[in-house]
Amino acid sequence: NRRSSPLRKMNVLGLLCVCGLVILPTPVQAKTWVFAVGGNRRPWNFIGDDGVLKGADLDLIQAVCDVANQKCATTVVPTEACVQTVRGRFYPGEGLMAGWFDACTSYVSSIDRVNALQFTDPIRTTTSTFTVLQGNPKNFDPLNLQNAVIVHLNGAFTNEQCTIRIGLGRPKAVLVAAGIAEAKELLLNRTADALFSPRTTFNDLEVLPGRYRCDVSGVGMMVKKDSELPVWWNPAFQKYYMSGRYNDACDQINQKYGVDDGDTCHPIKSSADTRSPPLSLLLSSASLLLFSTQFYNWISST
Repeated sequence: NRRSSPLRKMNVLGLLCVCGLVILPTPVQAKTWVFAVGGNRRPWNFIGDDGVLKGADLDLIQAVCDVANQKCATTVVPTEACVQTVRGRFYPGEGLMAGWFDACTSYVSSIDRVNALQFTDPIRTTTSTFTVLQGNPKNFDPLNLQNAVIVHLNGAFTNEQCTIRIGLGRPKAVLVAAGIAEAKELLLNRTADALFSPRTTFNDLEVLPGRYRCDVSGVGMMVKKDSELPVWWNPAFQKYYMSGRYNDACDQINQKYGVDDGDTCHPIKSSADTRSPPLSLLLSSASLLLFSTQFYNWISST
């Protein structure tokens, strides 16, 4: 019977619907880039008295992600998830290497860290200092490290390898503290002579005036070597920096979040700095000049 019955039409329609469901592509959700913070570094990232995670780092992440049109989120993790010190050596944290998140926020690039990881363009600068008890009762002298016991934080770039690189030599002994509170206790009970850290201010300790360079290129986002995050983050950050909004945000940090803890928001050394044109632009200009000269010589000879 060439004439289709209503039941046959319904069966065909149902088959088409099933087939359609099979061949329709499944919508792909855009990746959410997750940035890990410690939540204990005012004014950069910290949990306030109200229990809310806030800080200049979170503002920067949101601003750069908006420029890049990327979906981003933050999470709070212990330091050990990003960096750790094992038998005096730096190792990447399990959280970063296992992919619990995509980036560790505001970590200093140092030679030992670059051995294992990569960094985005710097978002700010940093320094390294020695901190002692008020009045320096143990007469600690950075130029006499071979007779001193220093302490640094777990996974910190201010470590024994740095003191050797900058010419201060190897300390008599090096202790590793899990956090600032433990480091302070080691100073107070006279187990350690000095704390080596990026901190420039303490309310109850004395930061010695010397400033040292343990970093390679300042503070950035620390990621695995195969991460694609720098591919979009770097140009987006450069665009944000050039817009002037970066410096505006820097100027408001202390008023908005409180006292700086050592890192400096600006100035930063950047290829986006208007005082130093990007290398690609200089090469393009040189190529144009060479072409113009060759074209002029060809015209003159004809």
